Amino acid sequence: MTIPKIENLDTSCPIVMVDDNETDLDIGQRFYRYSKLENPFLTFASGQELLAYLAEVEAGQKPFPAVVLLDVNMPQLSGFETLRRIREKQVFGEIPVIVMLTNSDNPQDIESAMQMGANGYQPKHFEVDGFVTFLQGLFR
Repeated sequence: MTIPKIENLDTSCPIVMVDDNETDLDIGQRFYRYSKLENPFLTFASGQELLAYLAEVEAGQKPFPAVVLLDVNMPQLSGFETLRRIREKQVFGEIPVIVMLTNSDNPQDIESAMQMGANGYQPKHFEVDGFVTFLQGLFR
């Protein structure tokens, strides 16, 4: 499966990364700077934090995300459950959600994510070049 291209990128719309691992969020933020994309880069440590942000989006208080990069393995509210809740709201049906897989060779995780409405999946890249190429590939 290929990662979808996001057309007509509005640079005011944030790129959102959701991961319970603080180190992974820090790495994602640091590598994002190398991508030279102009969008804000927001991080959330849980699915609950993302859903709270999306409630503010729905209320017109925050901008729609350009894309959500969603870790699947999180405590309390898994990435799969977070994705299901996002897709329950019609208003969020068009937000591209890319699930970030730590164990990228697990076909059940990939199939579950796609059945729940993910737009794509990606193994976690924690080398600068891999992550930057992935981000730039989404928008260019």
